[in-house]
Amino acid sequence: MADRLKGSIMQSAALFQTSNVNACKTFGCENFGVLGSPSYLQRGENILCQACGFPFPVISAAALNAFKAEVNRNYQGVIRACPRCGGRNSLIRNGYAENGRQRLLCTGCRSTFVWYEKARVAPHLLPLAQLIRTGGRLCDFRAASGISNKTFGRALHQLAFAARIASASVHVCSLNPVFATATFTLGFNHSANRLYVVVTAEKASHQVIALTTNYAPPGAAIPENYRYRAEKEEHIDNENLIARIFAKDRQIRRRDLLFDTRYGAARLKVNDAGTVVKPVLAAYRHFEVVKSLTDNAALYTRHYLEHECFLYGGCLMANREEILSGHCHIAFVHEAGKRVPQQPYRSEVIASDIIWNDIWRTFSQPDYQMAVCSLTGAQRLSELRDATLQPARRFIDFVYHHPFYPQLVRLSPANVSAALECLVAEYNQGRE
Repeated sequence: MADRLKGSIMQSAALFQTSNVNACKTFGCENFGVLGSPSYLQRGENILCQACGFPFPVISAAALNAFKAEVNRNYQGVIRACPRCGGRNSLIRNGYAENGRQRLLCTGCRSTFVWYEKARVAPHLLPLAQLIRTGGRLCDFRAASGISNKTFGRALHQLAFAARIASASVHVCSLNPVFATATFTLGFNHSANRLYVVVTAEKASHQVIALTTNYAPPGAAIPENYRYRAEKEEHIDNENLIARIFAKDRQIRRRDLLFDTRYGAARLKVNDAGTVVKPVLAAYRHFEVVKSLTDNAALYTRHYLEHECFLYGGCLMANREEILSGHCHIAFVHEAGKRVPQQPYRSEVIASDIIWNDIWRTFSQPDYQMAVCSLTGAQRLSELRDATLQPARRFIDFVYHHPFYPQLVRLSPANVSAALECLVAEYNQGRE
């Protein structure tokens, strides 16, 4: 029998549970969000939903869960949820650890863990934190402190853990939060190789909620066909916003699988035992983190996403129950230029049937263009008009113009991921 995977909000944290995301993602279809429907037909690496006639690509549960299991270790004790079963309402206090932190017991699975409620930066990490803030040269820092590359990496990850705790304590005050999600790439090892990064920020507070790269540390058993191997980069050269919408749909349609984006080379050094995974895994993991960090605050949530199919899939599967109950809405957004408040918009409606039957509404000013495509039902015109990716893009600009950026792209991919967490904490602190 088909399984809707019903679950109450705040009962469990999905990032600590195994995931199966192979469900129809066509809003309005009777199989929307349904796992294992008898009307699904396997067609090679895709599944055809006979109820709506649209196929969706199979995403390996083994690959996704292997990536999650390794990467989400970084959130054990950061989110107030059992890292073994994901339980939240089953937690009780269970004394204190040797470091004075609160220990919690999960009455569901009987496991205990330390909850790091507040961030504490050890004194020996303060010089490194200052180096990142001011953009000092790594070679000078290592020479002055006399630390090895291995010791530096360990210290950076300790600092990133404190930064993660600080970022996890960010409170989304609005009962109707608006989240913007965008992607960017970052070089590593002072080379042409790059990581793929997904970032989500909240519109009212300007705070970054979560950030995910597609690097998996050593130990993640990622199947070969989910390791990122592309060398060339997909390009869309047209500057006209409407033309870019159609060009993006054609680009997605040309892929062997809809989620197989290519953003350039990402080759690791021979001695790096980690894995660069396909961005689709990072996206699905990312939205589970966003949901786990924010679903205790929101009554009605809007997600505005960069135009990429697997961002929609990841956001949809993380929020499917809220979408079905009308408490969450997702839309794609294209945006260019700077909008002028109170200035009227010129609006029109365009349709694209290159992959799906998408309806886009555009809003333009002399120096600003925006197009929005509602993916989970109709929205009020006022909501469509306010759609934006700017909260996420402001952070991306912050990274690219940060004084530490020239040093950031010299780091290993593991250290790039850790340093980005430090930049998130710095960015959020400046917006409190």
